[in-house]
Amino acid sequence: MDATQASFNFLGFTIQMSRGAKTGKPYPNVRPADKSLKKIKARLTELTGRKLTPIPLRDIVGNVNRSLRGWANYFHYRNSSLAMSKVRYHAEDRLRTHLMKRHQVKDRGTGFRRFPSAHLYGRYGLYKVPTKAGWNSAHAVA
Repeated sequence: MDATQASFNFLGFTIQMSRGAKTGKPYPNVRPADKSLKKIKARLTELTGRKLTPIPLRDIVGNVNRSLRGWANYFHYRNSSLAMSKVRYHAEDRLRTHLMKRHQVKDRGTGFRRFPSAHLYGRYGLYKVPTKAGWNSAHAVA
């Protein structure tokens, strides 16, 4: 197989040669593989399931944060902004859905108003997955 012609998966990443939008020069495009995205999303869904509402919220958020941190630390490399955004939004959505079930909020619009993203991070302590390139010090996440 010729890596310049077709993409391939290696250690959870998809690697392919792409051309830069401005210069047209070829560069290796390295991003999390689709299978890796599906696995973390399934894990987040499992950790925020409906049957877990009796468990203290602090424990649920702690488990979600451990999974998110580990995944983000491994995959936060090169062209991963889109994948990181997908994981961040899925984590927000899953925690919000869990809180809606826990507080018996049936309407999704009410759920968004009652549990906005700022509260998920500030009040509940959800780990904010970085979406900017990790190698760029201007976008470093504290």
